[in-house]
Amino acid sequence: MPTPYAVPALPIRRSAATLAVALAIILAMSIFFVREVVDLRQAMGALRQNDAARIQVRNVLLNLLNAETGQRGYLLTGDPAYLQPYQLGRDSVREHLQQAEQSGYQDPQFLASVRKLALISESKLEELERTVQLRKRGDPEAAMNIVREGFGRQKMLEARQLIQDEVARLRVARDTIIDGFNERLLRAAAILVVMLSTVVAMALHAWRSLSAAARRNNELAKRLAMEASHDVLTGLPNRRFFDRWARRLVARSLRSAKPFTLLAIDLDRFKEVNDTYGHGVGDEVLKEVALRFQGALRGGEFLARLGGDEFVVLMEGDISRNEATSIGRRLIDSLYPALHPSTADNAVGASIGAAVFPHNGTDLEGLMQAADDALYASKHGGRGMLSFARVEPGMAASLPADTQGATPTAGAVF
Repeated sequence: MPTPYAVPALPIRRSAATLAVALAIILAMSIFFVREVVDLRQAMGALRQNDAARIQVRNVLLNLLNAETGQRGYLLTGDPAYLQPYQLGRDSVREHLQQAEQSGYQDPQFLASVRKLALISESKLEELERTVQLRKRGDPEAAMNIVREGFGRQKMLEARQLIQDEVARLRVARDTIIDGFNERLLRAAAILVVMLSTVVAMALHAWRSLSAAARRNNELAKRLAMEASHDVLTGLPNRRFFDRWARRLVARSLRSAKPFTLLAIDLDRFKEVNDTYGHGVGDEVLKEVALRFQGALRGGEFLARLGGDEFVVLMEGDISRNEATSIGRRLIDSLYPALHPSTADNAVGASIGAAVFPHNGTDLEGLMQAADDALYASKHGGRGMLSFARVEPGMAASLPADTQGATPTAGAVF
């Protein structure tokens, strides 16, 4: 029979293995998640750099147009007011070229385009500056001749085409960055879902493990409590339980002046069964005896096994001698059919001693001694019978009607 302290090792190993796998999954997912977050940050940075580069390149074209518009207005009208947008556009072209190169967008083709655009822009700005200076010196015709040559227009077309091509290429690169960003975002979300699912699964597993441990502890506590107060073999209350129960019954009987009856039972010929068939069969016989005794008793009658082949019954209330005799007869007769396939009918019998509180004893010890004396009388009177304990002097007047006048010594009834 397994001890109540045995703890199954397999569930513990399985729980530890499950926990280790879950922690490994969380660790791996955490590494992947951090990498995805880092990649997302880099993608966000590249996206900002792409936007900044595209804006600065477009601003170069815008300011070239502003400078050219101011130059044309000044050449045609000679109004110095046109020099302000010209000068502002001229300065801004160089500023935006510098910002485009310093945007952090390190694509080699983009940087090469910026340097090429800077050369074209400088050529265009030199052409604009030369015509403006001629107009300032009072030679508008020479300035217009330079414009009519078409050099500046050609440079403007080159700058426009280069900027348009680069802006289109930057848009494509931006779309690629956004696609990669979305893919990483989805992977990060999937990893996060896996991590959260694993954590939830771990929490559920821990809850189930704790619940199972709590149930096992409760079962263990119940089993320990049961084994502390009950006989392991038969499941009947043991001597400790009987002692507590009987002492409470004694105290209640003293307060209420209501008697109770104790039957001490000892099996006859049980040692022969043990010696002949072995203790295994003996244990099976004892379990069957307990079942048959329980079947022979009525509700409210307390049955306990004190140890070995000794049993005891407590019956509350005024139990007459006839009632006690009837109960004893049922207990003894219940053992007649074979108690085990290996044994014969009536291989094991029972002898019973009956004592009434407080007539046969004023405390539990005295009552038990009186029942044992009556049991001794049954054993030596032929076995298989019930004997009543002697009545204490002065108690005869308080006995039930059908027991008054009984002899003061123990007597065998059957």
